[in-house]
Amino acid sequence: MKFANDPLWQKIDTFSLHDPAFTQKLAKENNWTPGFTERAISEYKRFIYLCCIMPNGASPPPVVDEVWHLHILYTVNYWEEFCDRTLGRKLHHHPSGGGLGEKERHVNWLEDTIKNYRFIFEEEPPPDIWGTASPPNLNINPPSGNKRPVFPRSILVLLLIILIAVFNNMNYAFLPWITFGAIIIIVLSASSNKKGNGSGGCSGSSCSSSCSSSCGSSCGGGCGGCGGD
Repeated sequence: MKFANDPLWQKIDTFSLHDPAFTQKLAKENNWTPGFTERAISEYKRFIYLCCIMPNGASPPPVVDEVWHLHILYTVNYWEEFCDRTLGRKLHHHPSGGGLGEKERHVNWLEDTIKNYRFIFEEEPPPDIWGTASPPNLNINPPSGNKRPVFPRSILVLLLIILIAVFNNMNYAFLPWITFGAIIIIVLSASSNKKGNGSGGCSGSSCSSSCSSSCGSSCGGGCGGCGGD
């Protein structure tokens, strides 16, 4: 494995992030077992390495992102010992604007990160950490159970208007206008339901963040630094 001989990876791999206070806090806050916590930290180091070598940075899955969030809170360890002395660069973590566009961009970026993971490390990323089957909290389309029956309801509105016209002996010359009004109601109803289906915003810490690096270029949507030297 070529990456194993990279001095940067060797420094990241040997960096101490296994302080009992850190690992215990990480496990407790996320309800992880000690074994899973250690594996999550190891995958976090691989993510950081990808973050540094990929030209456009890398995007973490939710599990790795949780490790990153907590590591940043240990300011001396993260900024001075890790970023400055180990990586030789700063990796910043900022919130994004959210919305469907940000979610789509994050999903695409995560997929690209996973492809590079396979290429660099020459193995599959652990699915329980990287969520390679279906990354949690990153579903672009809302669940089918949240969709309201727009079309059947609109048909009922149209039939109701026609029945009212018939029972009130209205002149059928008004029927086209009634139909036009019903179409307007259908369009407005559909528009209202789309807004209610939660197309904006994004749950989960992973898709509520973006990043930039001190290397001078920004990284929109998702997380990760600007790779390259």
